[in-house]
Amino acid sequence: MTAIEPLRRRHTLQLSEPAAGFASRLAAVNGRPMNMFLRDMLIPPRSIDLGDREQVEVLARIGGADPAELLRCTPYPHAKTGFHYLAGEVIGYRAINRTYFRYCPFCLSEDLEIFPGPDHARPWLRLEWTVRHFRSCSRHGVYLRSAAPVRRRFEPFDFSETVEELLPTLAEARSGAMQAPPSRYQAWLRSRLNGESTGGDWLAELPFYAAAEWCEALGVSILHPPKVRTAQFTEQDWATAADAGFWVATGGESRIQAALEQMNQTQKETRGFWGLRDTYGFFYGFLQKTVGDEAYEQIRTLVRDFANCTIPIEPGTDVLGVSIDSPGVATVRTIARATGAHDVTVRRLMKRKGLAEDALSDGLRNHRVTVSTEEIATVVSKLKGALSGPQVSKRYGIPRTHLDALIAIGALPTVTASEQVAYAKHRFAIADVETMMSSLFDGTEEVLDPTSRQLPIRETRHAAGTSLHSVLSMVFARKLKWSGRQAGRSDYSALLLDADEVTALVRSEPPMSNYRKSESADAIAGMTPLAIGPLLAAGLLKTTMEFSPDARRLIPAVTRKSVNSFRTRFVCLGELATNAGLHHKQINLLLRGAGIDPVMDPSVAKVWFFNRSAVEAATDRDPYFWQYDKAEAQALLSSK
Repeated sequence: MTAIEPLRRRHTLQLSEPAAGFASRLAAVNGRPMNMFLRDMLIPPRSIDLGDREQVEVLARIGGADPAELLRCTPYPHAKTGFHYLAGEVIGYRAINRTYFRYCPFCLSEDLEIFPGPDHARPWLRLEWTVRHFRSCSRHGVYLRSAAPVRRRFEPFDFSETVEELLPTLAEARSGAMQAPPSRYQAWLRSRLNGESTGGDWLAELPFYAAAEWCEALGVSILHPPKVRTAQFTEQDWATAADAGFWVATGGESRIQAALEQMNQTQKETRGFWGLRDTYGFFYGFLQKTVGDEAYEQIRTLVRDFANCTIPIEPGTDVLGVSIDSPGVATVRTIARATGAHDVTVRRLMKRKGLAEDALSDGLRNHRVTVSTEEIATVVSKLKGALSGPQVSKRYGIPRTHLDALIAIGALPTVTASEQVAYAKHRFAIADVETMMSSLFDGTEEVLDPTSRQLPIRETRHAAGTSLHSVLSMVFARKLKWSGRQAGRSDYSALLLDADEVTALVRSEPPMSNYRKSESADAIAGMTPLAIGPLLAAGLLKTTMEFSPDARRLIPAVTRKSVNSFRTRFVCLGELATNAGLHHKQINLLLRGAGIDPVMDPSVAKVWFFNRSAVEAATDRDPYFWQYDKAEAQALLSSK
């Protein structure tokens, strides 16, 4: 092969200068249009446009350049239509500007000062000016301007020819250049094209084109509403979106998921169907269009998994190429539809179980209140075909009052978690009711002819003079030695109990552990029964429900703990008067003189009581505190 001697008139190949720009500059410095120059050198212009390896090497030798470096910076077609290889990376669809280029007017001006030769042959084409994702000059901090070269079929654009047209307006272009902020996104892309390591960030695992386009698409969704029209975007809009998306994407899965959750929260405030495209906007549409490209599979998997865990999806829905057969999220509406329960019933159930508390407290609509299907799966399975209270009563022969008692003692759980809710519309899983009935008749003896003292629960209760709660608690706690079932029957009323055995157990029950309201006044020295109500309302005394052996039913009782706490913290005027041997008016005058006031307004509390610690501190300071001298006490009060 004949050695090729470099041309005498040439410029040195610059860092990241592609073959098309190098050829144009080499032609210009030798006074020829690029297409004619290449034909003079027996190089088909089309081969440079396609990055033909052999012809690019010939061009490099003619221009005295390193063929390997020129090849590295020259794009050539990839097997995918519209894709290119460049610098060892795959550049995306139409991401190489083959019919136009962008430029920085300040860079052109600097080139004019640095290089010799004709003016239009001095500036050189930067690789970044031909890649769509670069929109600003990192050296001068301005947005790039677009140039429109003459288009010739099957030929690369003539860079130097276009520069010659730009030179007369270069000063105007510099003065009109828009300032651009530093772009970490472009710096990262430049490092990839230069073959430099970009570190262990999440994007480094993706092909160049997938990382670049994903950042831009993600940024659009972050900064703009879902239905934004990108056709109206300026280059500045795209640049801003790319940097926003890059910041999120380099944070890895956690930061991407945080951005997706923010989009979820925005969508929750809207009405209508909750769709993935309406939630995630532009980037979701982009992932749908590229669903056949394996380069985006890591991104699709991340988005799909997160969406399935946070957004209600109908079973069988195609989400980025995968059918979702087991949705990870349910809403009030989907649960109601699946179980046949009313929306209000489902909302109340979720509130009682502490699910979706924030969404419920914010008053979000039924199709926006979400809960994990895993959390709600058991409830949903039980709620399907669940029975209402009247249905249970009718099917199993359980009177409503007995049904309420069974719920109260914990023998029959509700699907709606409404055991503690007064007048609730309970629902019961058939399996739970069957389990309760099985437990009710466990160990019973079949009876053909009951005696006069072998009675159903209702009659046993009256015979023993006790409550339903007490009798049922004995049954389920297995306290009874004998229980029977009328032969041929399995309904609730078929259960027989020994009335005498139940009566004996009732009479052996221990007394109440807490105080009746009337007893609580006697337990606090100086207390009046009239004060119990106000003190309960103020929260200074507490009540609980306790079975009363005398009343044979549950009654509200003042807790012994709250009474003891009151006696420790407070002292009544009556107690002080008794202990000091003084009239209550005298006691009151001495306390006022010491600056000790009642804890509550006596007209509201119906009793005078004080902080015991304040009274004890006053008597500790003055051993003669309770020695009453009217004149001295009045004088002390007047001095306050």
